[in-house]
Amino acid sequence: MATLDITEGGVRVGFSGWERLAVWRDEVVVPRAAIKVVEHVDAPLRRTRGGRAGALISGVLKVGYWGLGTGTRQLVSVRRGVPGLRIEIDRGVAGLPFDEVLVSVPDAAELAGALAPSNA
Repeated sequence: MATLDITEGGVRVGFSGWERLAVWRDEVVVPRAAIKVVEHVDAPLRRTRGGRAGALISGVLKVGYWGLGTGTRQLVSVRRGVPGLRIEIDRGVAGLPFDEVLVSVPDAAELAGALAPSNA
């Protein structure tokens, strides 16, 4: 399962060994200045859309890139039964090839409060 850490500069999402194969990176760091919206999501598996490049076990997990062909690219690591955190980012400020990060974390509600742009 991916890990999410709040740092002084923003948010660091680290990926486990097998997840790295689906997302093609060890970690991603989203600068606080690039965070536009932070949202707690009860059922993150339902929040992906469009085409994908990555791993999918229907109804259980999604890891990789979603949104191909939709105009909104998502970096995803979500699991059934674990709440999620959706972070909408400004791609230009972040310098990243996606518009959202959607990750399952047990303490998603608390992290959403801590990361809200008004608290930055």
